[in-house]
Amino acid sequence: MTELTKSIEIGALPEKVWEMLALDRWPEWLATMKKAEYTSKDKDGVGATAHAISEAAGVKDEYDAEITEWKENEKMSWHSTSGKLKGMSCSMSLSPIKGGTKVTFVSAYDLPYSIFGKILDRLRVRRELEKTMEKALEKLKSILEK
Repeated sequence: MTELTKSIEIGALPEKVWEMLALDRWPEWLATMKKAEYTSKDKDGVGATAHAISEAAGVKDEYDAEITEWKENEKMSWHSTSGKLKGMSCSMSLSPIKGGTKVTFVSAYDLPYSIFGKILDRLRVRRELEKTMEKALEKLKSILEK
């Protein structure tokens, strides 16, 4: 499994950052997530579900996601339960710092296609996803520091 971690400091309180971490808000700052809608009645907490459409590193996917960890204003994690990248997970951790919040974005995934997927990941996908995560955090920062 490949795991990527990126962090950024944002000049906004954790409560303000937290509002942007609802799954249906991710398309506003994460370019690879084209659409996300909650499919569960509750949007907060462990067990909430959403349906998402994404395109990353040339891989288009449509999948369902479930929130697996929820500590309001601190950490939110989810994993995909269907789609090409079933089992992919993402988490966002918020740590208060002087003047704002340190945001840490972690994504873990396994490409399908056995050994070919591992080679493709090393040659292309990992680098593209790292850039995507950096750009996403920069966009999140620009939205929250307006």
